[in-house]
Parts: sequence; structure tokens; C-alpha cells
Amino acid sequence: MAGLGLTVSPGFLLLGAALYYMGGWPALAAFLAAALAHELGHLTGIFLAGATIRGVHITACGPVIEYSGALTGRQEAGIIAAGPMAGLLFAVCCFITDIPFLCYAGAIALLAALFNLLPVLPMDGGRLAQYGLELVMPASWAAVVLRIAGNLCAAGVLATGVYIHSIAAAAAGIWMAALANVPELR
Repeated sequence: MAGLGLTVSPGFLLLGAALYYMGGWPALAAFLAAALAHELGHLTGIFLAGATIRGVHITACGPVIEYSGALTGRQEAGIIAAGPMAGLLFAVCCFITDIPFLCYAGAIALLAALFNLLPVLPMDGGRLAQYGLELVMPASWAAVVLRIAGNLCAAGVLATGVYIHSIAAAAAGIWMAALANVPELR
């Protein structure tokens, strides 16, 4: 682990501040627990695939783990899928405890895992969709399909946020639209 690069962006600190503002310490702690479970899933996948971790960058889009190794497409897809699967497993474990804070953290983990599986790059669902699409079509076509899917997901999340009067959901929809259309943000 010597020489492992770790950076934290100001955007992540802003995200933490927003979570604290919206729900206080319980929301921030629950989100961080859910994020930790998710990232431990990715780290487990990386370890099982025999890759080497080079660095971790914590951004407003979440942690980005840099790794290297001669991996197959299936191994890459397994690493990508391991994060949401760990989040879902964490949610189930939290719900089983029947402890109020852990149930809250489980709900956050469940929502985060499902949200992360939407086909929007650079989220895990977008990366998995990209892998699957590129098996059956040229990469340029897959990029167009993913951009359309990302915009449809963003519109759906934004509309849901407006419908249920949730500023957080509406903001997530706007954020997803930015991710789908501005690759530099990824």
C-alpha cells in the first residue's frame, strides 16, 4: 500500500456539507457507511481479479479507484458490479438488525445502489451498460445509446423530484444530465 495516491476533491466536501445540511449527522453517517460498503465491494472485486490498486480519488461523483492489471472484460464488469452488490448486501444486513439507525443506513444504501445502477456514465450502471453494448455494437453507437439513456434517466429523476417536491431528487436529476452530456465532469 506504500505510495498509494489518495486525493479528496472540494466537490466531495461540498457533497458532505449538503448531506449534513439536509439531514444532519445521521444522514451524513448513513451515507458514508453505505458508500464504504459499496467501495469495499469494488476493492474486493479488484483483489479477487488480481489487480493492483494505484490510487483512490474521492470526488463529488464518489470515490474513483485506480487499478492496474491484465484484466478481461468480464473481470472489469465483475469489479464494477461488485460495488452495487455489496451495497445491496449491506442494506439487507442493516434491515435484519432492526436497529433504527442501521435501518436508515440500509435504506440509504439500497437507494444508492439502485441509483448507481442507472445507465448513466460514469456510474456503475453506465459502465456495465457500456460493456454490454460494446459487445454487440460499435463503441461510437454505444456512446450515443448511453447518452440517450443518461438523458432519459436524468429527466425521470428530475421529474420525480419535482413531482414529490424533493429538492435533493431534482438536483440529482440535474447532476445526472450534466454527467450524461459533459464528459469532462466524469
